[in-house]
Amino acid sequence: MSMSVDANATNTLKPKEVLPVTVRFNPKTRLPPFSCEVIMEVEGVEEDRVLFSVTGVAHGIELKLMENTLAFGNVVKDSRLTKTMQMSNFGDVKANFTWDAKAFGKNFTISPQTGYVNPNANMDVEITFHPKNVDSNLQANVSCEV
Repeated sequence: MSMSVDANATNTLKPKEVLPVTVRFNPKTRLPPFSCEVIMEVEGVEEDRVLFSVTGVAHGIELKLMENTLAFGNVVKDSRLTKTMQMSNFGDVKANFTWDAKAFGKNFTISPQTGYVNPNANMDVEITFHPKNVDSNLQANVSCEV
């Protein structure tokens, strides 16, 4: 027999009856360490009782680029200009990443293209602009899979 217990429901147990309780932890975001007591209120008893305690933490990745846009300005055809931007992992676990090489095509190179950033660490990413054609507005929107 399986029974779901609503946290705010009132359940009455007969003598020697057992009520199974399931606790599910399904965090959607990072959470710092926490502790929560599950209280049992017994009718006719003034003081509530601690039935059990739940403790936990939700680790996660929080990878950020310090710049959203990187402007190269004017660069001569068939030359190169390299700029550095910082990738930071503010999370609790190692973050693996892979840049979408198809997105930056023939005019840009990103190094490293794949790798990882340790928790609470930074990594310099080098973006090189090497235009092959004369164009007043070369740009690329690049995605990174984490």
